[in-house]
Amino acid sequence: MFLAFVLASVPALAHVGAPVDAVDIHPVGEAGRALEASVGLGWTEDGLDWRWVCHEAITTPDAVITPAYAFSGRRWLATVPRLEQSRTGADAVYWTDDGCTWSSALGLSGREVPAVDLELAGTIALAVTGDAEGANSIYRSNDGGVSFEAALTLDDHIFNSVVIARGSAGTAVAGSVDASGRGYLHWSGDQGVSWTSTGVFDGEVVAMALHPTDPSVGYAVVDGTGVETLLRTGDGGRTVEVLIDPETYIADVEVGADGQVWVAFGGTAFLHAADGVTFELVTEAPPGLGVSLVDDQVLLATRYEFVNSALSEGSLSSGFEPVFTFESFDGALECPAGTRGADVCTPLFPRLQESLGLGDFPDTGGSSGSGAGSDRGDSGSAVGGPAVGASKDSGGCGSRAWLLLLPAVFFGGFRRRPAGD
Repeated sequence: MFLAFVLASVPALAHVGAPVDAVDIHPVGEAGRALEASVGLGWTEDGLDWRWVCHEAITTPDAVITPAYAFSGRRWLATVPRLEQSRTGADAVYWTDDGCTWSSALGLSGREVPAVDLELAGTIALAVTGDAEGANSIYRSNDGGVSFEAALTLDDHIFNSVVIARGSAGTAVAGSVDASGRGYLHWSGDQGVSWTSTGVFDGEVVAMALHPTDPSVGYAVVDGTGVETLLRTGDGGRTVEVLIDPETYIADVEVGADGQVWVAFGGTAFLHAADGVTFELVTEAPPGLGVSLVDDQVLLATRYEFVNSALSEGSLSSGFEPVFTFESFDGALECPAGTRGADVCTPLFPRLQESLGLGDFPDTGGSSGSGAGSDRGDSGSAVGGPAVGASKDSGGCGSRAWLLLLPAVFFGGFRRRPAGD
């Protein structure tokens, strides 16, 4: 009830009625960045020219959730975690090579797909299904998400997360819960061809990270009915230990090739473990929700409503500098006429500008659109009216809507203990 009251009191944005905020950040090549936000994707190839990509390219006009994305250059893979809010109403997963032309993936039609991931090379993709009834599967693609086939199917399981190692480790991991609510890790040493399953905890996995080069090390954030816990495995998922049990929200976890681990904690703070185990609060970092590591740089998706910056980059030794604010958008992504990017996102960009206080939105008299689209290719119509809602419910990172409204967080002690104590 409180959430509904707050959301009703804020102006509607181009996609959601949530506060303008950055949620997660993905490095794409040396200078490229893909910034997931409450108002859509921010995209740059050179770190200077930032363009906006709206969610409505693959969602219904009135969708109240944001998609989950994976990136490899200009091959983007996305899933709409609630099937009824996908643009076709039957396809959750979409792919694009330009951010403009979106096509639905083959082999997943009619399935709820909470999470997808794409390897750095852009060839192997994984997706998991989470239908409420019946058997669910881990799906694998050899063509960058164009088509999928089931690699592991389990009765009475609901899959909710999946990730591929971002390096040479060759590993992948997925999370599921069975009918009793027991959580499982499913581990693969060959990028999803074969899988080993182990039941290890109570609750569902909402975020995961794999060591880029060590095939035995991974991290998982488990939501056990509101109490989130960070787990670590050093033996390919066979056993786990609890690293952080703070009874608060953990938005993201990332592990680097040197073994350091970053955690986005409590809605505003970041924690760091140089040894991958012992965490300390990073007092130099601005408040944020998402983190990525690339070479010796740390990328932080920062709380725009707190610091007027959506992305900061730097390191523990050099500090962090803001490098992007939403007001710096150079417009919607330039797309050819007839693509969803041009026909849907371009007309919506003035609404985003208005929500940022950069001008009044002109009344064009456009319709809200039906949300119907073809099963393949582009047939999306222009959307003239804003969607109302404000939840972030995506497979890889869990639900974030309420988090965007948190003004502060209090920190308790962090302790390491064996699982099961």
